[in-house]
Amino acid sequence: MLKNVTFLAVVAVLPSSGTAATDKIMAQKVVAEIKAAHPEITGLELAATRSEQEGCKTIAATDAKEVGEKCDKDEFTAIKTNQPFVEQEKDGFDVTVPLHDAAGKVFATAGMDFKVRPGETKETVARQAKQIASELEKRFTSKSQLFAPAK
Repeated sequence: MLKNVTFLAVVAVLPSSGTAATDKIMAQKVVAEIKAAHPEITGLELAATRSEQEGCKTIAATDAKEVGEKCDKDEFTAIKTNQPFVEQEKDGFDVTVPLHDAAGKVFATAGMDFKVRPGETKETVARQAKQIASELEKRFTSKSQLFAPAK
């Protein structure tokens, strides 16, 4: 028989849209709002460089597991070419689009996932992604606004 046994229960509450830190920035709030307004996208993430030490990372996403991931070929290609980077996958399209500040300089990228629909091509999803990126650019005219406290 066990005597003097103490049980400790630990309960973790995970936020639905991101991590505690990212839920507090405008980028995460806007990602949720844009995703809700665009049912044609199944996922959305924003990537940017907060500091040179951290490098380019996902700073906000509809899937919390993606926050903090380092940028890869998708983001770097969109930044370098200043054009959408489109990959066709078996279940849809993955499009990464550069975001520009008020002066036209790339300050972040927006990655969007689209399900395959009849007649959809790389060109049509790139156009849709550019339109959504335009909405994001209206909300964020500079990189610092991405990290501003959410209101």
